[in-house]
Amino acid sequence: MALFTVEVAGRPVLVFHEQSPEAAEELVATLIGPDLQEFEAGGEPLWDGQSELLVRAAGAEEATRWQEGLAEARDGGDGQDEEEFAVFLVQLDETEEGEADEEEG
Repeated sequence: MALFTVEVAGRPVLVFHEQSPEAAEELVATLIGPDLQEFEAGGEPLWDGQSELLVRAAGAEEATRWQEGLAEARDGGDGQDEEEFAVFLVQLDETEEGEADEEEG
């Protein structure tokens, strides 16, 4: 299993699973990157659509946070598939409903 981290302007923000570095970069370019504009931290979008997005192998601590997040999701009855699971490494702002957009990993 290969885990990758997305960095926005040098800041690690998300860990996800993908088969290869090339596939991870393609996923970020086509799906994850644009989605990062939908999430906010500190009142600002995680990605402004212009800053550099870097995809790299996840570090040990990031991989642990991903594994813990997946275990929590499964324990909560989510039945989450690891190939589609991602963990944010930053605290996201709350939505209008008062809930966090995603779990902080």
